Amino acid sequence: MSLLDEHKAERRSRILAAARRLIAERGYDGLTMRDLARASRVSVPTLYNLFGGKRALLFAELEETFRTVAASLQTVGEGGVVERAFAACEAGNRDLLAVPRYSRELVHLFLVSEETQPLRRAIGERYIEMMADVLRDGQAAGELAAWADPVAVATRMFAHYVHAMIEWAKGEIDDEQFRAATFFGMSLMLLGLARGRVARDLERRAREFQPRAAPRAARRSRKGG
Repeated sequence: MSLLDEHKAERRSRILAAARRLIAERGYDGLTMRDLARASRVSVPTLYNLFGGKRALLFAELEETFRTVAASLQTVGEGGVVERAFAACEAGNRDLLAVPRYSRELVHLFLVSEETQPLRRAIGERYIEMMADVLRDGQAAGELAAWADPVAVATRMFAHYVHAMIEWAKGEIDDEQFRAATFFGMSLMLLGLARGRVARDLERRAREFQPRAAPRAARRSRKGG
């Protein structure tokens, strides 16, 4: 990477960090490019040159989130299917929950804006491809049943994660429930394909996260009954 590219990357990173802080404080609608330029110590024209506008900032953040998830897989590259799948899920959760108000704005824009459809599709395809590779490795190692289509399974895993994101962004579940719901759903989906030690590991995880994945109203109902 050239010195110019390094400076450009550093500015982009600084701007995204400042955008997170400001949106967390004011919400997306309260963010102005002038305030963002001041907070990130760049000029307004530089913001537009690097990103193109407010929504492009959030699109760039979605890309950063995916890169975080992908990088997490590299750290457990020698692990089994369970370790790698949960590492990817945890990376996504950690990034979303680090600045909750910002992330809720991000999820809302990501899901409702027509402009984000191509990006939604691209990120979904990349997540599915990444997770399908993890599942294929699990099949090759004898950890998962060979009959399952890795792409079909990864597609359903992504759909479950998006559904949990929507519930969390709308305030229907809290941070703890969101994290538990993503892990519980993943455990259940993989449990139907797992073999031997992996099946026992997934059952243990499913039992661990099940109580926290239930809505609070359901928890109270069970206690009352």
